[in-house]
Amino acid sequence: MKKTCKIFISILLIMSLLPFTHVSAATPDTVKDADTLVSELIYYYGEEARTDILRTLELMEEEYPEDYELWNAVIDQWDFIENDMVENLQVAPDGLPDDDTHAFIVLGFALKEDGTMEDELINRLEVALNSAEKYPDSYVLVTGGVEKNGWTEGDRMRDWLVDQGLSEDRIIVENQSSNTVENASFSFDYLYNDYDIDTVSIITSQYHLKRASIFYYTMSLLKAQEYGVAPIEFLAEGNAGWLREDLTEEPMDLKVRGMYSIAGVEASEDLPISQLEELVIKGDLEYDLYERLNVKVYAKYDSDFVRDITGLADMTEFDASEPGDQEIAVRYEENGIRLNQNITVHVHDEEISANLMNRAASYLAENGEFASEEAVRALGMHLTAVGQFEDQEEAAKVIRHMEAFQGLLNYQFNHDLISETAYNTLLNQSDALIEKWG
Repeated sequence: MKKTCKIFISILLIMSLLPFTHVSAATPDTVKDADTLVSELIYYYGEEARTDILRTLELMEEEYPEDYELWNAVIDQWDFIENDMVENLQVAPDGLPDDDTHAFIVLGFALKEDGTMEDELINRLEVALNSAEKYPDSYVLVTGGVEKNGWTEGDRMRDWLVDQGLSEDRIIVENQSSNTVENASFSFDYLYNDYDIDTVSIITSQYHLKRASIFYYTMSLLKAQEYGVAPIEFLAEGNAGWLREDLTEEPMDLKVRGMYSIAGVEASEDLPISQLEELVIKGDLEYDLYERLNVKVYAKYDSDFVRDITGLADMTEFDASEPGDQEIAVRYEENGIRLNQNITVHVHDEEISANLMNRAASYLAENGEFASEEAVRALGMHLTAVGQFEDQEEAAKVIRHMEAFQGLLNYQFNHDLISETAYNTLLNQSDALIEKWG
């Protein structure tokens, strides 16, 4: 029988099993208010302190579940915007809603002192016009309220679009805001109160897309919460930008400062960053052949926070097909601190059987050694039948069905349905099983 052992191993000592699936750095008498946690969350995002982002979200979930839902979504979206969002140039992409429930939000740019538009603003409007022509039923919201010589950006933008033939009925003008944060706030006041809009997307300069996107996404959720309605969906992937070749990215600190304003919280300063102290490994020490490694790796920090880092830690490969002892090296680095830990696991040898072969086939399939599930299933059906004959000790039937199994195996190999590695493994095992019962 398989013996299962549960282990905790740290770099300092072998620890007894302790529950730590929900560890918080705060105690009940040190609970922080929601605004403080939001401020700290934004600060840690700017510092790329992922552990403290997760720690702060956990505290928020414990004390302020509704705020947690909103800000957890914001962090997920911020990650998407920073790392995966495609920045479309010159025109909005395909696939946006093609009716009047969608609005393009076009961000303004400071006017010249005489009240005329800078070339950058005109370039943004050309992208907006291209997108409006592609989606002829959409609204176009132009935003910007800094006045120069009696003109605001919003008014100038509306007039330009009308001069280019866009119907004024499709244009929404926000001409009171003085910065991107107010752009977002005032824009959504219009959209939530005066229009039946389901989705929005941003048009601005390419370098401004990331900052504008996280601002508008967050503001939509906050305004929906304020008004007690379902949020207007912000389609980050529906963006369009004008490419300014001398400026293609904005610094993170500019985004962070704006997010404090979007959230309406004071900025945090010089917060401590959690430092890695221990690795804790939990899992099974002993395995049957072809059984998957069952190990979890946790990091413990000086803030008393514990985090599952199984998917982030480096581990040497475990070979479930190789009986005997195997040493697994675990390595993890964070904030310049690198910890290493080795564990030894044991894979039990096992007499050849149809059941063992079935496990082997499934293991090989999980490793991509078969071209289709049907090929694995066909072999599995043969092996299940052979297993029943083994239980009944009907040697002749075992041998006859294994010979048929080998014929199917050859067919699959000749038709590129199985890899050479899987073919050789299962062929050698089938020879051993036939010999066993011969």
